[in-house]
Amino acid sequence: MSVSSKEITRSKIGSLVKRWTETRAGDFTEQDTATNFILPFLEALGWNIYDVYEVKQWGYPVILKKSVPVEERSLKKPDCVVSLNNKPYMVFEFKPLADGGAIDRYTHRIDRLKEKAQYLNVVYAILTNFTETIGYDADGNELIRFKRPPEYTERFDELWKFLSKEAAVLRVSS
Repeated sequence: MSVSSKEITRSKIGSLVKRWTETRAGDFTEQDTATNFILPFLEALGWNIYDVYEVKQWGYPVILKKSVPVEERSLKKPDCVVSLNNKPYMVFEFKPLADGGAIDRYTHRIDRLKEKAQYLNVVYAILTNFTETIGYDADGNELIRFKRPPEYTERFDELWKFLSKEAAVLRVSS
């Protein structure tokens, strides 16, 4: 019997959660958090983090870069844009692992994320420091919240439906 992509994903995310439990959060900057937790998390969910046409960090998707006026590039530069079929699908705002308290406690974070989501016309906007992940629709309405990494495996079907590439492909094709 073959192992399904969902089962493989669940196992990979379980490994990330285990690593998180063994980590001293204070040692991780925003970049460290992205490199060691968030990007592997996206990869486990089926996204190709090595393809800048699918996962573009700290900038605009290649197809949009030339159309963004120079004066707006630094103002609205997203931490990460995940594209599907060469169209921005999700925008991410990364925070450090040891952000301290709820990651959405500062309204300006949500406002900036909403602005980027609307500007890029994405399906989802995600605020995360891996310890906590909040997903919003393009209008900024909260759709899903994971308060601790163990919830990624406890509520795996919700996570899969919301963030996996496989579910995104199905959503876009229907």
